[in-house]
Amino acid sequence: MNIHISMQSEIPAYEQIKMQIKEQILAGELEPDQPLTSMRQLARDLRVSVITTTRAYGDLEAEGLIYMVQGRGCFVRGDAGMVRRQYMYAIDEALKTAVSKGKAAGLSLDELQNRLEEIFHE
Repeated sequence: MNIHISMQSEIPAYEQIKMQIKEQILAGELEPDQPLTSMRQLARDLRVSVITTTRAYGDLEAEGLIYMVQGRGCFVRGDAGMVRRQYMYAIDEALKTAVSKGKAAGLSLDELQNRLEEIFHE
């Protein structure tokens, strides 16, 4: 698990941790049932509080990406592909709405694509 956080970022540390772990799970870099670094160890490694890592892991568990076993630690959920499909569905719905609004505003496909690229790189 490879995580880097920036204390100068406007994004809270727990959110940075959560986003990076989520990306690694959805990209298949973290395998199903693979153990994650303990919350205490990750807090030490990143020089943040255990509360920060606990919140990140708690959010990931709530999103169905990881599961916790009392006394054993946190693990990647085996059905991360299902979560990815749910994300894809939500993305499709959001894009349909964006395209509909873009058409109503008279935007061309090129203008919509350019806007998407700008947002993607923000």
